[in-house]
Amino acid sequence: MTKRSETDGLVNSPLSTPMLQPWEVFDQELFDLEMLRVFARSWIWLGDTEDLQNPGDYITATIGSQPIVVVRTAAGDIKGYLNNCRHRASSVVTAPGGNCGSSMVCPYHNWAYNLDGQLIGIPDRVRMYPEGIAMEDFGLVPIRIEVAWNKLVFGCISHKAPSFRQWIAPIADRYDRYRLDTFQRYPRQLDETYPINWKVFVENSNDDYHVRFVHRRINAQRKQLDTIVRFEGRTCSGYKPHPESFDTTGGRTDMADEDLKGHYADFIYPNLTPLPYATLLILVRADPLAPDRTRVVSRIYGLGRSPDEQAADMVNLELTNKEDTDMVTVLMGNLRSPFYRVGPATTWEGRAAHVMQLVRADVATPLASDEFTL
Repeated sequence: MTKRSETDGLVNSPLSTPMLQPWEVFDQELFDLEMLRVFARSWIWLGDTEDLQNPGDYITATIGSQPIVVVRTAAGDIKGYLNNCRHRASSVVTAPGGNCGSSMVCPYHNWAYNLDGQLIGIPDRVRMYPEGIAMEDFGLVPIRIEVAWNKLVFGCISHKAPSFRQWIAPIADRYDRYRLDTFQRYPRQLDETYPINWKVFVENSNDDYHVRFVHRRINAQRKQLDTIVRFEGRTCSGYKPHPESFDTTGGRTDMADEDLKGHYADFIYPNLTPLPYATLLILVRADPLAPDRTRVVSRIYGLGRSPDEQAADMVNLELTNKEDTDMVTVLMGNLRSPFYRVGPATTWEGRAAHVMQLVRADVATPLASDEFTL
């Protein structure tokens, strides 16, 4: 008998459900598979162009468990690479961001790479490799980079995945209308690690049912019962109409009526929750670290927001993140129960169910033989 069948009988669960199951949360082998079959072939938000203004400017991030570096080249291009020296396991740059000058130098053995990823220096090369070494074979490994709306930087390791534009096709035209290149990043970001599984956090991010209970302090700013749930492909949206007394247009009239009279809780698979308004964009990214550990990185970009408005926006985001992560931490404890059985999904959990089905489909699909072939 399996452990699961041994605990059957106490909790009656007559309806099937697509929602996240307890055995999908704590399993290390499943987590490792997700890092490859979900994250390594997805487009992941890595940062923005505000940190990549000059040649040598770089940012670091991760795609699943793979460290990434993105750099502005001497020619002005933005390129991304696996942040692994080709000699040993060190990263070639270790800070969250900065300027590396004209080359990236591994701190372990000082192998040096130019901004185009080519290996250009090995200390004591003749002595270390008396029979020679083909420098051209050991450049940094490139990844695909997309600078979306001249602002947000996304990366993808897979060479078989669709283009970024295809990845976000159901919401792409709407995001064009925001003119995100005119938005400016707030000076402070939120960056915390929590004892939660990334899928539990993502399921909560796509759950429109919990909003008026867990976040009841903002109910007056939403027509919560008029929420519209949409999901298609690798994107999801929960549209929240606003009452007339809550105007977030900032005077803009150049967008669709729906965009101006409410906001969206969007999702870009597998781990990014954008919340766009006419003059505000909130981004919340869940970086998986372990089956029971997730780093949550949040930034805000605004258009014409005063310092007081920015401060209020950050306070609101901190409260929202705390409400969500406190609730998800409670769920994590109960997901360990051998007797817990998942209940049926409501219509307002359609986005969450859709995302869980995408994850399962990716996990069940082996990587193509040429998945990472240039």
